[in-house]
Amino acid sequence: MNNQYCINHLFPTVVLYKDAPELITDSVLDKAREILNKHSDNPYCSPCNSTVRTFASVLELPEFVGIKRFLVELTGVFLDVHKINGANLNFLDSWLNHYSAGGYQDLHMHHDSMLSGVIYLESAGNKDFVLQAPWHFQQPRLPDYLVQDLTNTHNAEYNSVEGRVMLFMSHALHRTTPATGERISLSFNIG
Repeated sequence: MNNQYCINHLFPTVVLYKDAPELITDSVLDKAREILNKHSDNPYCSPCNSTVRTFASVLELPEFVGIKRFLVELTGVFLDVHKINGANLNFLDSWLNHYSAGGYQDLHMHHDSMLSGVIYLESAGNKDFVLQAPWHFQQPRLPDYLVQDLTNTHNAEYNSVEGRVMLFMSHALHRTTPATGERISLSFNIG
């Protein structure tokens, strides 16, 4: 009888993030505020104004060309790490979200895309971006882990630092916690 065994950590998700605060210029913030004032509504069941239904091509504007170039570069890194052919991938949409103090988004994923992401244009830098394990609501009894790390956690929290890009597979469940002050983010989908 063979006494050897194998352990496979199955179905992980990878998050790439990088900080580039130099991308968040006054013209970027001014244009973001102008778009939010003119086009945002509240399409969610949570206190967050967004342009997801009304103006979803933010990255096509000249003020955001530097951000888009940076996102293309990071997407290339992400695709290389995953050995994904990105030859036919494009930005599908990009929109702004505005949170006043107490504003947040409920748990969700992005449909009809392969990759999704966010870059923070204005934020207090709190740990308020949360990725949730897909098994969180299916685990009948939570284990008492001796050591908790990113391989067994049910929630991974990240700081929403100004200029920080978070890039992840679109199926990843994510949410935000209530903002402590004003928070503006630019979200996008790639497919």
